[in-house]
Order: sequence, then structure tokens, then C-alpha cells
Amino acid sequence: MSKFIFISKAIKEVGIRRALQEYRNRRSMAWNDALWKWVQNRNHSYTWIPEKQWTRFKTSNTIFLFGSGPSINEITPEQWNVIQSHDSMGLNFSFLTCRPMTFYYLGYEPGSTDNTLLVFDEKIREVYKNSLWFVPNKVLFRLYHPRLLPGLFPPNPQLARFSIPLSIELETDRPFRKEDFVKTLTYRGVMGVGLHLADLLGYQKIVLMGVDLHTYKHFFDDFETTQKERRTKYNAKMAPGKVFESMIPKGNKFRRMDEYYYAISQLYFQAKEVELYVGNPNNILSPQISLYPSFV
Repeated sequence: MSKFIFISKAIKEVGIRRALQEYRNRRSMAWNDALWKWVQNRNHSYTWIPEKQWTRFKTSNTIFLFGSGPSINEITPEQWNVIQSHDSMGLNFSFLTCRPMTFYYLGYEPGSTDNTLLVFDEKIREVYKNSLWFVPNKVLFRLYHPRLLPGLFPPNPQLARFSIPLSIELETDRPFRKEDFVKTLTYRGVMGVGLHLADLLGYQKIVLMGVDLHTYKHFFDDFETTQKERRTKYNAKMAPGKVFESMIPKGNKFRRMDEYYYAISQLYFQAKEVELYVGNPNNILSPQISLYPSFV
């Protein structure tokens, strides 16, 4: 009965039509394969943590949000000590730092499943066994689950189900306004999800790590396990003017990502007395977004 109620809540939050679309268009496997895998992996344990209990994982009012920019490789041992004395949240492939994180969010996109299974090996999975592992409702209907694809989760994972909010859509090419952040904090990219979750968890200080808008590179590009596919894939994302593609407005995303970070800091977080920082001194968002004081 509890599993039925759980699925019913997920369908209600996503919507039946969207749930069917997620399965049809982005499924990890067919239903018949999923049923067989569930039987095979029936002894794999996992725990769903209700939202009201998420904050019991907190040990600090400061959280470090980890993207995948190359400045991750510049973090000193002393800075890692500071980071590990507070809370942290890893996003997507930041697990390749092999550093334990308080929280984790992995997007679970079909196009990256094979590569994630390759690099998210048993040793790395063990590092994240104590993390609260955020799972968006929509990926449940893509059939991503620790009993279906255990290699994409830590051992005996502690799972937090949530709904990813819709992204900000600007009706015209205009600057961000305060009201843009009333219903959602997400705009483009995974860091918006991290900011949304950090906000839900009530952190007073948020530090952006590996948010390097000046480059297409990632901190793991030269790792042996990831190097082969990176060269052509990410070189293709460079615009003619040698600007990283995420900085270029497109579609209804009229404003650049640097403008988004300035706006969410000034128009949303400052009103809540939440401080937003960057974690590296040469970040192009600085000085408008200050360097975290312990790293000065």
C-alpha cells in the first residue's frame, strides 16, 4: 500500500501525460526488462527520506555547491578542509572528485547513462553511501531506480524524491526582475537545481564551486576514464567568437548565465539575507559575487 501511495504522489506531481512522455521518450529500459531486473535485484536495499527529514542531514548553515568547472582542480588541501567542515552538494559528474558530499543530485539522462555507469565505479559509489541522494520524480518514470540500475546509485542509498521546478522563461529580451524568481530559481543548467535545493534546505551561505563560465572545460577532461569522448564533444560547443555556448542567449533564455547569477543573488537571496559566494578568486562572477571569505 505504501508503494502505491508513493507512486500515486509522484504521478500527481508530474502529471499522467508527462509521466507517459518520460517513459516513451527517455526511458532507460522497457517495462518487461524492468520487471525482470526488479526481481533480480530484490535484495538491494534503499530508503526514501521524506522532505520533513531532509534537514537532519545538515550540520552547518553553509553549503558548497559543486559544478564541474576546471577550478575544482585548483582547490587546495586547506580549502578542502574548510569545505568538509561544512555541508556540500555534488551535481552530476562532480562525483569524480571522489570527495564525500552531504547531498547529491544526478540528472539521469539516457544519453549519459552508459558513460556514468563506466565512471561511477564501486570505489566512487562507496564514497557517497552516506549522502542524501536527490531523485526527481520524472526520472522514476524513465525507470531509473536503485533496483533497476544499482550501478547509478550508492550502496543502500538514502533517497529524496522531489519535483524539479519549471525554468524561468522570459517573454522578451529584458533584464531579470524580482518576480522572475517567485515561482522558480532554475534557468539553465544543473546549478539552478542545486540552488533550488539549497534554498529548500534553508542554507544561509551558499558557495559556488566549479562554476567557470569563461570556459567549456571540465575538471575531469584529462581523467583517463573520461578523456576519449571529451575533445570533439566539448570543442563543438565553442562559438565562433570563442565564447562558451552556455554564455550565449538562445530561445527564450535571452540573458547570459552571468546575468542570471547576479540577478538571483541581488533579487532573491539578498532579500532573504542569504549570502551567495564563489569559491575561486579568478572567477568572472567576482567581484559582483564575492569570494568566500575563508578562501581569500
